[in-house]
Amino acid sequence: MRTPSTLRPSRTLVLAAMALGVAATLDAHKPVTSKYTFAEDVYPIVKEQCGGCHVPGGIAPMSLMAYEDARPWAESIRLELTSGHMPPWYGDPGVAPLRDVHKLSPRDLDVVLTWVSGGTPAGSPGKPQASAARRGWLKGRPDIVLALPAPVSLPPDKTEDTREFVLRDTNDRDRTIAFADVLPGNPAIVHDATIFTRAADGASPSAVIAAWLPGVAPVAPGTGLGFPWRVGEQLVVRIHYKKNWKLENKPASDRSSVGLYLIKSPAPRAIRGVALQPGQPVVVDEHLQGLAVRAADAPSDVRITLDAVRPDGSRVPMAAFVTRAGWDQRYWLATPIDLPKGTRLEVNAGTERFQAIRFWLDAAPAAF
Repeated sequence: MRTPSTLRPSRTLVLAAMALGVAATLDAHKPVTSKYTFAEDVYPIVKEQCGGCHVPGGIAPMSLMAYEDARPWAESIRLELTSGHMPPWYGDPGVAPLRDVHKLSPRDLDVVLTWVSGGTPAGSPGKPQASAARRGWLKGRPDIVLALPAPVSLPPDKTEDTREFVLRDTNDRDRTIAFADVLPGNPAIVHDATIFTRAADGASPSAVIAAWLPGVAPVAPGTGLGFPWRVGEQLVVRIHYKKNWKLENKPASDRSSVGLYLIKSPAPRAIRGVALQPGQPVVVDEHLQGLAVRAADAPSDVRITLDAVRPDGSRVPMAAFVTRAGWDQRYWLATPIDLPKGTRLEVNAGTERFQAIRFWLDAAPAAF
């Protein structure tokens, strides 16, 4: 089952949709031409694809889990879907296969757009069972749970902030983390988070364990593969808080927890990040397997591609995706890609303007 993704209109679309919602109320007798209804056809899709955020108490400013809530936003939904902004997953599996594709299928897209443009019929009487912002771990109880050191407060006049917390000062023994999850204390303001390890006296991450987004289940990289958390290293979480327009000028607080899922196998393979820059090829210094790609703090609408040129001259497209500011994601390859020693990694980001984008390939030593 695919994990719910999100649907968040921009502030402009929010205001536009509010006006359109009023217009829809005035135009109550618009002919119904859609063969699809909310209860029978649309609700199962939005629950699956949008239920990570668009639920009561979620990060999005509106719930889409009941007909009365979703109908005023119909035009905004159409605009976000047709523009490709939502759901917020921007990988291109047509260039290279990717795991956990969070896109609407052509059929689901047709259902929702037909419902929006065809009079938004409600369907069977009674509204479906509404979901709520999640309060449990998506993958079961973690091996280690670490809460923020203290509650976090956002004053009324602050709508957005990024805070960094050291969850554990040092690690008492070497561990390997398969994946990590965040359980928001206040799902309405926890927009995204990055979980990483670093040396106690260092400023740069040693390993980025997770780029967390609400409603997106953590990905296990594969049997025996994980991120190293070495003796003496800190475990850190950086949380981006953001109030939606309903919470503006109101105080808010949070005390989230981070869950770690450890690898128990005796000889795990450690994942490391290979730093890359557009226009500056990197040659790998050992036989690796490429697992995932990610960018950080990139501007919106930059198309990034990664190719591997092996020592025999063969070129392998590894990944392609489009960036969107505020939605840093890790895109996992459908299957690991073999990168013999001497393979050249080439990143293209379109123009010289974007040469400073931070970009990584997550890779592990090849298994023999």
